[in-house]
Amino acid sequence: MERMDEIQNGLKQILRELLKDVEIRESIAEIARKDREQEEEFRKIAEVLEEEKRLLYRQLEEAQTECGKLREECRRLMEENREACASREEAYSMLRSREKDFAPLEDIKEIWNGISGLDESQKAYLKNLCGSWDVKSFVALGKDKNGIRQLWNFIRDEIMNLDRKPEDIRVLSEYFDLCINVYNMTNIRKECYERTEVPIGGEYDSRQWIKTSESVVNGVVKAVLLNGYSTQDDAIKPIVLVQ
Repeated sequence: MERMDEIQNGLKQILRELLKDVEIRESIAEIARKDREQEEEFRKIAEVLEEEKRLLYRQLEEAQTECGKLREECRRLMEENREACASREEAYSMLRSREKDFAPLEDIKEIWNGISGLDESQKAYLKNLCGSWDVKSFVALGKDKNGIRQLWNFIRDEIMNLDRKPEDIRVLSEYFDLCINVYNMTNIRKECYERTEVPIGGEYDSRQWIKTSESVVNGVVKAVLLNGYSTQDDAIKPIVLVQ
C-alpha cells in the first residue's frame, strides 16, 4: 500500500513538473480545444440526423396516408370494374337475345349495292318513294306502313312485266323483306308482320296468293317471287309463279 502511494506521489510530482513547461500546457490546451470542436461537430451531426429522422417520420406518415388513399381508390376502381363487367355482360346478353331481330340488317350493304344497279326508271321511282337517295332514307321507309304498301305495289307491277329481269326482282324482293323487318323492330304499337308461308309444289290458292302474268290458270307453286306478310288487320299477299 505504501509502495502504491509512493508511485502515485511520484507521478503527481512528474505531472506538476511537466505542467510548468509552456509547450506541454499549449499541447494540452490544443487537445482540449480539438475535443470541444469535435464535440460541437458531433452535436451538429446529431442535430442533422435528428432532423432527418423527423423528416423521414413525416414522409412515412404521408406515405402511409397516401397508401390508405390508394387502397381506397383501388377498392373503388375494383367495385366500378365489377359493375362495368356486370353491365357489359347484361348488354351482351341483351344483344345476344336480339341477334335474331337485327340479323336482317347485316344485309343492308348488299341490298343497297343491288338497288344501285337497278334500271334508272326503277331507281327514280324508289328515290321519289323514299324521299332521298341514301341508305338511311331507304331503311327508314320500313317505318312507314303506307310506304311499305306502295313499295309492294311497285314490285308487283315490275313482276307482272314479262320483260322483267330476275336479278332486279330478287333485289327488290330482298329490299321489301328488309323494310318489313325494320317495321317490326321500330313500330311503337308492337304490331308485327308475320310471313305468309307458301309451300313450293303445293296447289295454287287464289284466295291467299297472287300469281304472275305468265302463270297457268291452275297448277302448283313453282317459286315465290315476292314474300307476303300479314297482321291482325292487314294482309300483303305473296306473289308466286304457278306452272
